[in-house]
Amino acid sequence: MQEKNQQFTIGEFTFDTFHEYRDAQEDLKKIDLINQELDIHDQEVAVRLYNMLRDGQITFKSPIGEQFATHIADIVAAGYEDLLEDKAVAKEAAQKFQYQKVLGRLAAVLAVAFFGYFIYAEVAEVMHTRELERLARERQEAMQQTAGTEESSPAVEPQTTEEDTTNQTEESNPFARDQLIDPASLSVLPEYEEFLAQNPDLVGWLTIQGTSVDYPVVQKTDDNEYYLDHSFDGTENSAGTIYVDYRSDIVNPTTNTMVYGHNMKNGTMFGSLKNYLQEDFFKEYRYIQFNTIYEHRLYQVVSVGLSEVAYQDENGYRYYNFIQANNMEEWQEFVDNVSSLAIYQSDVTLSPSDEILTLSTCNSYTEDGRLFIVAKRIQ
Repeated sequence: MQEKNQQFTIGEFTFDTFHEYRDAQEDLKKIDLINQELDIHDQEVAVRLYNMLRDGQITFKSPIGEQFATHIADIVAAGYEDLLEDKAVAKEAAQKFQYQKVLGRLAAVLAVAFFGYFIYAEVAEVMHTRELERLARERQEAMQQTAGTEESSPAVEPQTTEEDTTNQTEESNPFARDQLIDPASLSVLPEYEEFLAQNPDLVGWLTIQGTSVDYPVVQKTDDNEYYLDHSFDGTENSAGTIYVDYRSDIVNPTTNTMVYGHNMKNGTMFGSLKNYLQEDFFKEYRYIQFNTIYEHRLYQVVSVGLSEVAYQDENGYRYYNFIQANNMEEWQEFVDNVSSLAIYQSDVTLSPSDEILTLSTCNSYTEDGRLFIVAKRIQ
């Protein structure tokens, strides 16, 4: 009975459940970040924060957060009171210098808008980075609590050899997709249960040593646009979330599993994949861990390439449209084009029976440029 009546306290606030207590802790982290990065007593900053709170761009889930939001509103209100006290003076000045005042206001509005956007972008970026770090920590803790953390590490040479994977018995038709597995018959790995409860679009987790990539991976049915600008928790964010092309199938793998992520300047999401453009890095970090929520999977990097988006009236090869090969001609076209676009290529060979993983992100080497990494499953 004591556990049911247990209360959690932060300062003057008391919470009846651990869930409410955790929400309050998250709100405190947000408030601490805002106070570290911004001077909330600056009227322009306070107004921008107030607008962001009002529009739902910054949200809080606890009374602590609500108290902070009220405090911001009070700062804004106090500033407007000062403006009202000076109303008579402002009116007189306006009558004498109407033209200058209009120009001044226009400049001030533009400055506030620019400054406000800068604040929003900076705060959103830092908060998003910290959220990603939190998710990675929680996953690591979940793995440690499961049976012996039995996941293979990309830093360790896999037991499977090249001969093991390439000398498999070929099916009469390696592109056939029969005897499909029903996802409902599979059990979710324990370390992903909590994350799946947070977001039912979760399909796996991607980890690449030597990079910042250690993120949940999502997939939305019939939609390759949503996670371009939405975080894992569903809030709007320009950094988006790592996601699988809706045409790919992670349970009954299509020939190619296509995964997208933004090339963020701060190195998050797929921003650190540009490291693969360095030959030494390409040679050292050869493995990609892409677990589905049902099983652990390990891939070996085959090649790194640069390409660009090809529009309808152009004839360029669209590697991002290669999802399922239906015959040897389509398979060979993919292999040949990947080879021609490769900046670096390993001696790992591809065969029609392989399960391919392609990571794709933007690259500024040319307009609408793309960097892509092709790997094959070995475990």
